[in-house]
Amino acid sequence: MTTTCTAVMTRRENLTALLAGQTPAWTPCSINIGQWFTHHQKFGTLPPELAEAKTQLDAMKVLGCDLFSRGVDGGWRPSFEGVEQSTSTEPGTEGPRTAMIFHTPHGELRHVYEEQTRQTTSYAVEDYVKDWETDGQKFLWCMERFRCTWDDKAFLAVDEQFGDDGVVLTPIGGTPLKMLHQHFGLDGACVFVMDHPDEAKMLCDMYWRSYLPALKQIAAHPRVQAVCMMDNVDCPFYPPQLCKDYWTPYVREAVDILRPSGKRLFVHACGHLHGMLDVFREAGLDGLEGMPHPPLGDFTTDDARHMPSHFIYNGGFSASEQVLKSDDQVRAFYDRFFRELEGFDRLIFAAACQTTVTTTWQRIRMVMDLARQYRGGPVKTN
Repeated sequence: MTTTCTAVMTRRENLTALLAGQTPAWTPCSINIGQWFTHHQKFGTLPPELAEAKTQLDAMKVLGCDLFSRGVDGGWRPSFEGVEQSTSTEPGTEGPRTAMIFHTPHGELRHVYEEQTRQTTSYAVEDYVKDWETDGQKFLWCMERFRCTWDDKAFLAVDEQFGDDGVVLTPIGGTPLKMLHQHFGLDGACVFVMDHPDEAKMLCDMYWRSYLPALKQIAAHPRVQAVCMMDNVDCPFYPPQLCKDYWTPYVREAVDILRPSGKRLFVHACGHLHGMLDVFREAGLDGLEGMPHPPLGDFTTDDARHMPSHFIYNGGFSASEQVLKSDDQVRAFYDRFFRELEGFDRLIFAAACQTTVTTTWQRIRMVMDLARQYRGGPVKTN
């Protein structure tokens, strides 16, 4: 069992050391409680300990986290320049239902999503592109006007909030394959790629050309240390045969842009991942963010040990430990989990991928304490 670290250094310094490939003084713990916090803040059910917390970062600081969070405004600004858009909202079955419409010379593209008020989340009801034969010209017209910019002042404001408590995991747009998922739907994107591979590649390249200027700006900024592409990687929707043309080349180029200036690239990955290990190696990723382990996922501690030496495992706290296990079962699980990772230093203990809203504050506290017990923590200075 790892004992508490005695080195006097800041959380930011310790995370910086890990990101630089050095052995950290302790394992950073950065449990993502963004959805959980927003939910309980909305319903007035935050624990007394968080009575003064205004944001997720405030709550994470109370928890004692080493801040390494994608749940912030890192300055990424996608837009469709010159495309008229309108929205309307009406009551839905689970919460407000919002229609977003792109108005093009070739007709309208309509996307509808509904909030699940009781769970503080949302889901798609209707995708922009239902059928390429009828919607393709409309969507192509929009993509010709797609642009990405980066607001460095917004990033610096968040970086200042982090201060010595951590490192901003700067969230940026998803990969081109994720773009197809967002506009065609998960199943619709897979069918589109199979039926229209050339058109799919064309759209991915258009998207990426608009993406690169902002990515290069981020790569050149001295305060950025880590970047997270906002996908939801899961083997059924990112099979290796699709990744070969529509994912890996773009991620590899992003790595090549960021790495010379010392930036680390993560991709948000919250599904089944074991079948993609070779894909991740080929892409050269520095890590995956929010990785689920068995039984909800399939990325194991053994998989972590067999990834390249620069690869960082970000995860460890899934819904199984959040709400499905008893306290004794949680203690037994982490006794095994952390012992399996003894000597493995490339770990950021984090949620996989969110903290479900039904998790108790006591459970969050308990797991945080277990992580510190097994993997050390910063020295408290008063």
